Amino acid sequence: MSSSESLRLEQFRADFLDLSIEAAFSVGPGERLVLNGPSGSGKTSIFRFISGLNAPGEVRGRVYLGAQEITQLPPERRELGVVFQEAQLFPNLSILENAAFGLKVRGVEKKERRSRVMPWLERCGLGRSAEASPLSLSGGEKQRLALVRALAWGPRALLLDEPFSALDPVSRREMGDWLMELHRENPVPLVLVTHDPDEAARVGARILAVQIEKGCFRWRER
Repeated sequence: MSSSESLRLEQFRADFLDLSIEAAFSVGPGERLVLNGPSGSGKTSIFRFISGLNAPGEVRGRVYLGAQEITQLPPERRELGVVFQEAQLFPNLSILENAAFGLKVRGVEKKERRSRVMPWLERCGLGRSAEASPLSLSGGEKQRLALVRALAWGPRALLLDEPFSALDPVSRREMGDWLMELHRENPVPLVLVTHDPDEAARVGARILAVQIEKGCFRWRER
């Protein structure tokens, strides 16, 4: 998987009762951009706007993937791989079916889905458990599966919102290293949201930090 496209956020602004949030950035192919700041600083608001999980009318801004504006598209049509703090796996589906979900909704036949997904599962140590329930997995394994599900179908960009925050420090570091390894092999634009400055420094080639100016949280490159 590769991409020559950039992911861009332009003129983003969200207004709340006592503060505003402003941001604008571009992430090129193969780049890793990290939004690093404390809770309440707007990281998740920006993430949700890019991914389409908020109605665009609630905030202002524009989102582009390559030359295409995707601001008005529903989440399922944005061609973005998304990983959340909670893995949000489907408990009624097997590990294999969870990993292949993005391919299934895009009409890929069952046999091809399996052949495309199994190498991913083997790589993250879940190949032998492919037919098992995801409920049997540890926290770290669930997040590995969530990352595989986000990448296996070939998204045009990857978004991650605090994906490792529930893990212990050793597992967090291992997952961060694994994420960077996968991204080098699948160099799409990547945006990671984290409150952890060590994780930001380790994973992010570029880091945006928040500056508070007269009730406005402005996100700027560090």
